[in-house]
Amino acid sequence: MKILQLLTRPQRRGAEIFSLQLSEQLKNKGHEVLVISILSGTKDLNYSGEFNHLERPDGIQLDWIGVWKLKSIIDSFQPDIVQANASETLRYGVFVKKIAKTKFQLVYRNANMMSPFVKSFWQKQYYRFLLNQTHGVVSVAETTRIDLIHFYSYRKKTQTIPIGIDFPKIDHLSNQPCDLVLPRNFLLFMGGFVPEKDPEWLLTIFYKNQNLWPNLNLVFMGKGYLENSLKSKIKDFGLEDRVYILPNQSNPFPILSQAAALVLPSKIEGLPAVILESMHCKIPVISYSVGGIPEVLKTGETGWCIPPNDSHAFIKAIQEVFSMEKEVKQKILDQAHQLVCTQYSLPQVSLQFEQFYKSLLNQT
Repeated sequence: MKILQLLTRPQRRGAEIFSLQLSEQLKNKGHEVLVISILSGTKDLNYSGEFNHLERPDGIQLDWIGVWKLKSIIDSFQPDIVQANASETLRYGVFVKKIAKTKFQLVYRNANMMSPFVKSFWQKQYYRFLLNQTHGVVSVAETTRIDLIHFYSYRKKTQTIPIGIDFPKIDHLSNQPCDLVLPRNFLLFMGGFVPEKDPEWLLTIFYKNQNLWPNLNLVFMGKGYLENSLKSKIKDFGLEDRVYILPNQSNPFPILSQAAALVLPSKIEGLPAVILESMHCKIPVISYSVGGIPEVLKTGETGWCIPPNDSHAFIKAIQEVFSMEKEVKQKILDQAHQLVCTQYSLPQVSLQFEQFYKSLLNQT
């Protein structure tokens, strides 16, 4: 098959990172895979095949120049499958499908809950129109698949295919030296500094309960427009010696593997790769039960999955990670590791994508 993967921008975000990992797997299986990023970005992602950057500016709702450039590439490459990987890629994929000479199957990869981001009737109708132009949707979790079907009355082919984890690569990267000086005992937040990830709430509860854990530190790793607000609050709270902000890392695993626990207080999620990566590395995971997270994270079995907005239970879970018997905690970590190893390997997940593509092509 000839497969074209559309990315929003070259950035170290889960949707883009996994899309490139998937592309490598499909390429290794003998498929011809072209990757295109649409908007400008940091270009700190690697792919061994052809990786084109359109470098279109943000904020253009009807970017006909970008669509026309994409059309030229598609008509030259003549893909069987075009996969739009989350956010901005959907509209570009739909519009180019309307004008391209090449006929292809358009797949949308739904990496998050969609309904919470829709703020108006007309916005909902617009996304319903876009989705109805696709030939199929792959959702990262069963929860996100059901949300899409019910919210948009989507009637075409759908399938839940989770993200996959590259175990040998993670093991190799985890053993690399860490160039940063890290605190001895720390909770780790990994993700975007944006409202739906709620890093400010995490900082606030850490401040309010700091006497419960006098020897514990907090590390934020990521980027986003709330970064300056976070820095301001850290200073206002007088936590400069206990709370640290790190930028996105090309190799986060030496940091992740040293964390006392991963903490994710997100309001909206799909299924974050960092949860599966932490489970593989046998790092305790504490997260709110949103999106597809409870499909893998079960309290007392594979981690600590907290009812949304239950601050008391979240704080209690942090305390429990440090106070519970070593054997009990180790059993939870071992079970989490086993779950990821048996159900979320990258080759296993890549095969599911390959089979989904073939099923669409067999319908034509």
